[in-house]
This record gives sequence, structure tokens and C-alpha cells, in this order.
Amino acid sequence: MKISLKSGFSILELLIVLMIAGLLAAGAIYTLSVSRATSRDAKRVSDISVMRSALSQYWLQKASYPVSQGVELGKAEQNAIGLTTDGLVGPDGGGAVILSPLPIGPKANEYYFYKATVGGYSLRFSTERETAYGSAGTYYAHAGGVDQEDVER
Repeated sequence: MKISLKSGFSILELLIVLMIAGLLAAGAIYTLSVSRATSRDAKRVSDISVMRSALSQYWLQKASYPVSQGVELGKAEQNAIGLTTDGLVGPDGGGAVILSPLPIGPKANEYYFYKATVGGYSLRFSTERETAYGSAGTYYAHAGGVDQEDVER
């Protein structure tokens, strides 16, 4: 009778264990990336809500919005009357600061785009995942709500 003295794992067993570990790691990385994207979208939605409230307060004080052909909020040297690097300033630039600092996007070099006429505005922002506004994409906030139409109102 022959007794086998082999000990350890076979190559097949090691490959199966490594494959299972790889699948678990891939699942964890995917879950983490989804969680981070959802968190960034929540910040974007919150920032836009805060900015809409501040613009409503500005409207109540001046009966107009800060007029601009388009600025990236919070970006240095991109100002409009009433919108400065110090924040959203009340009427005539000398009023109380309504919102400071202006919100910027959650990713590096991501800014919200603002443009307005005296009677309306639009704030452009993008989402990475589905939110309360709909599927991932570019949205525009106005005084009356949020949609995918680039119109100042």
C-alpha cells in the first residue's frame, strides 16, 4: 500500500480562490463608486436648492436677478453684478451678503453655470446617476423648478 505525502493546494484550487477574491473585490469597488457618485449628486442637488433660495431672496430685495451672459459660479474672475467671489451680494453690490461662498461642484474644477436676464435665470448642473429630477444628465434650475430646458425664467 502506497501512502501519499502530498500536502497543500492544487493549482486549480488556488485559481478558484483567486477568482472568487477578484469577484468580491470588483463588487466592492463597484459599490463604492456608485456610493460616491450618489453622494456627489446629493451635494449638487443641495447646492442648487440653496442657490435657488438665495436668488429668490435677491429677487425679493431688488425685483430682478443678477444679470449675466454666463458665469461659472465660484470660479475666480468670473463675476456678474451681484455675483462675486465673495458670494451673492445684495442690491447695488453694497448690500448684505446673501450667500457666501457660492457653491461649487463636488469634483475638482466642476462649477455650476449661471446665466440670467433681469426677469429670469438658469443654473446648469449635471448628475451622474438617477436623482429626483430624473436620469443622469444635464439639468437647468429656474425660479419655477428644475428641468432639462435651457431657458431663463
